[in-house]
Amino acid sequence: MVTAQKRSESLQTVPVSITALTSAQLGEVKLDSPSDLVTQVPNLQVNGIVGEGSPLFSLRGVSMFDYSLNQSSPVASYIDEVYKGNFVLFGVEMYDLARVEVLRGPQGTLYGKNTTGGAINFITNRPGFDTEANIKVGVGNYNRQEAEGALQFALVPDKLAVRVAATYTKVDGFIHNVLPGHPDLEGVSQWGARASFLYKATDDLTFTLRLSKSSQNPYNYAIMAGRLAPSCDPLVPPCSAGISPGGIGFTGYFRTVDGTETGRPLKDNEIAQNYTPRRQQDNEAAALTIEANLSGGNKLTSITSWDDGSLFNPEGTDGAPYTVWKIPYTGKTKQLTQDLRLTSTGDGPLSYILGAYYQHEVIFNSTTNYVFTDPAFGLDCATDSYGAGGGYNVGVAINVGCGYYNRFDQIRNSWALYTDDSFKASDLITLRVGLRYNHDNGAQKNALDQLLNAAGTPIANLGFFNTDFSGNPGPDPTGANLNDTRSQYLHNTAVTGRAGIDFNVARDELVYLNYSRGYRSAAFNSQFLFTPSDFTTVLPETLDSIEAGFKTSWMEHRLQIDGAVFHYQYKNQQIINVYPTGQQPLINLGKSKIDGGELEVIAKPARDFTLHASLGFLNTEVQEGTLATGDISGQQLPYAPKISGTAGFDWGFAHPGDATLNLHVDANYNGKQFLALPNEDAISQNAYALLNARLSFHSSDGKWEVGAWGRNLGDKFYLTNAVDVQGFGFDYRHRGVPRMFGADVSYKF
Repeated sequence: MVTAQKRSESLQTVPVSITALTSAQLGEVKLDSPSDLVTQVPNLQVNGIVGEGSPLFSLRGVSMFDYSLNQSSPVASYIDEVYKGNFVLFGVEMYDLARVEVLRGPQGTLYGKNTTGGAINFITNRPGFDTEANIKVGVGNYNRQEAEGALQFALVPDKLAVRVAATYTKVDGFIHNVLPGHPDLEGVSQWGARASFLYKATDDLTFTLRLSKSSQNPYNYAIMAGRLAPSCDPLVPPCSAGISPGGIGFTGYFRTVDGTETGRPLKDNEIAQNYTPRRQQDNEAAALTIEANLSGGNKLTSITSWDDGSLFNPEGTDGAPYTVWKIPYTGKTKQLTQDLRLTSTGDGPLSYILGAYYQHEVIFNSTTNYVFTDPAFGLDCATDSYGAGGGYNVGVAINVGCGYYNRFDQIRNSWALYTDDSFKASDLITLRVGLRYNHDNGAQKNALDQLLNAAGTPIANLGFFNTDFSGNPGPDPTGANLNDTRSQYLHNTAVTGRAGIDFNVARDELVYLNYSRGYRSAAFNSQFLFTPSDFTTVLPETLDSIEAGFKTSWMEHRLQIDGAVFHYQYKNQQIINVYPTGQQPLINLGKSKIDGGELEVIAKPARDFTLHASLGFLNTEVQEGTLATGDISGQQLPYAPKISGTAGFDWGFAHPGDATLNLHVDANYNGKQFLALPNEDAISQNAYALLNARLSFHSSDGKWEVGAWGRNLGDKFYLTNAVDVQGFGFDYRHRGVPRMFGADVSYKF
């Protein structure tokens, strides 16, 4: 049973491409991080560029190509129907869940926020009046320590109930730092707590208040820089800035133990990183859901939410033992949303949803790029630059021995009216239509862009250089206007929607055909660091989808086969355009197309044996698009392998007494995928497969459970992100999680 269409319905009756994972399934496959969902959902990929705890999802090839804190993803994340507009607001959430629902395709007529790629809904356990409790503790490799539990009871019988849940996880970093005195990276250190209150005013009126808080403060993720030339050409950066392979050495320090070209190469689980502060992410949230059953077969639902999140992310972008490129960035976000909808609950042929949605978002963002500021290089910000004389050379070259600093405030308001309706014309045919009116406006204010010397003192205001980017920089805006700021604004409206027809060809057979349009609002560039022209605003992106699918059950529901095929036409996709000079405007890409589909099968050939498998296939192509490197027409979209899939089984293979031994095994396969535009083999990920398993013992009374688990049992090395950092001559790479294993025990009171 799922609530994808804001009603409790059987998954097999919902004419939407959806994968649902229950609480029991989440436990059996040991899914304790949002990133783990990719092993269970076809055509779902994850971009780990900001760490495993804050994944950026790609669904059916629709993904986010700007990783800034001020952007919203085209694949929306919801917690108990509350939209999390910024990944800073997505805290520690994978505990005490009832289920996870992944909807593929544009959304907007069912959910509060409009998206082009899809929606992922994390639904927590709702409080009830029965007294119950559970606790689980576990250990594992890399000194894993974890515990979680929940307690539920009635404060006032049949009137007021509370459910409290909490989680804690600590894991040492799996990337060993070979620099003495510096910690290992890529660890986990997090906790979360949630209190949910249910007040049943009457049989037809309930109030549910959810309060949550979480914190993450691990040593940050590791960047494994690579692909450097074995020699230094004095005519190209960085050698043109006086940095040679001798001594400190430019071309060797990235992946060697001692920072020289002749040093021992680092292994895949090693790094030599001198910038290792802890990452700090904190979240607080409150949400009030009011549900009222009205006369005439209608239900009124109001969801009011408040979120507050902050992030300090100290990124060692160079993965090096010297300060070549370090980027500490800070983000703070506050969000207020209101979703109000009227849903029909009667048995008549007409079903409808009428809704109104409002979102208010306030963001502060600051970033500093430190470029060759290590004293070992002896570089002077005022005189040294990449490849083009001395001075500041804005738009022509990157100055070295400098810091590039920006900050801004962003305010966005979004409101919408939406409806989703269906009419059962006959036992065979159901007609569906949905419509949404979107209104968005925003302001990026107090935008400051400064050049700092190595000591961190502002020496120029980069936002007011007058330059034609041809080697003729304008005057240095210092002195009185050193702290002058800029502002820019956006305002856009759009009408989107969907239309479809369902064919209920038999009792357990559904065939559907849908058209839908997705929309993602205009956006501001936050990467205005190196040139005045980086301060840009882009148009909204849209996606038109045509999808046909089927859902069938056979052999008295022992065999379930669901599938869908689709065609996407993608326009004005928003993407950061990185120039070798450092220029980073946010632009609209043009046009792309995506063709593909999914097939999901669940079979139960025996009472204690269940097979499950899925297959995803994609064919993506940029039809119109130009980046700094030139025309990219004909290239593939990132995070869109042509073939991906999962396969696994659950086998209750022994029954000592009334207890059960259960074995779960699953494998996840991803074909070759490019990790950025433009496509380069050096920053792609070849096909790979991951194997996971869990063996568990369930007591006869259902109270005790003991399990042993392993993820990525083959210890496969794979990348979750890679970028060609053209101006610095190396590839920015982020690896996936290696072999993890452990054991846990849980008890239900």
